[in-house]
Amino acid sequence: AVVSTQSTGDVTGQKASGQTTRFLTVTHHVTNEGTHEVPSMTLTLNGKQFDVKDASSAEEEAVAIESLLENPDFSLFPVAARLIHDELKLPGWTSPSVMFLYRLAMSLSDHPQLSHSLTFFDTVDPALYDYHGEAPSKECKLNGESLPDVEAHIANNCIGTCGPKCNPCWEWVCGDCCVHTGCRRHDEFCRGSLGKFHKDCVSFRGVLWDTITDTPYDC
Repeated sequence: AVVSTQSTGDVTGQKASGQTTRFLTVTHHVTNEGTHEVPSMTLTLNGKQFDVKDASSAEEEAVAIESLLENPDFSLFPVAARLIHDELKLPGWTSPSVMFLYRLAMSLSDHPQLSHSLTFFDTVDPALYDYHGEAPSKECKLNGESLPDVEAHIANNCIGTCGPKCNPCWEWVCGDCCVHTGCRRHDEFCRGSLGKFHKDCVSFRGVLWDTITDTPYDC
């Protein structure tokens, strides 16, 4: 038997006039064919749907995203998402929609086209010291890895910690400030030779979908 499940995350906003605008929609599909699981994901931007597995549409998707980032009504999205993270403390690892929200916001939090940056350059989130070092005071969750040399981790821009570089840590993405597989894959890919200028990082497919392992990012 073939069984399909679907989860959808919408990013919407409200204009001064009170009108609600849908900026983008992320839809995650999982088809189970016996014991074989086949995941897929689509992004809908400005009414146009993009398949993250379709490399031929990557450039068109990147153009649509650049247009979205120029929309002043979207500029506060990272701030709003961080507020949800800090105040509601919704666990990203239990909900694909919340994980999508956090990952989009983390990726955009230091984007030069958005005026409200959430990245504090040349600083370190104090929470990192709770999870890394010779005698961390807190334990990692969800396959997270604690590193004994926290200063070397910081010098390496905290690759694998969920969040932009070393501050702030997005603790509710994977439950801690440890190193996680999904965040490490994304960092290594989008901080490579082409970095965020690579088409898979300019578009959201490099944020929500791991184009190397062909799977959605998780913990």
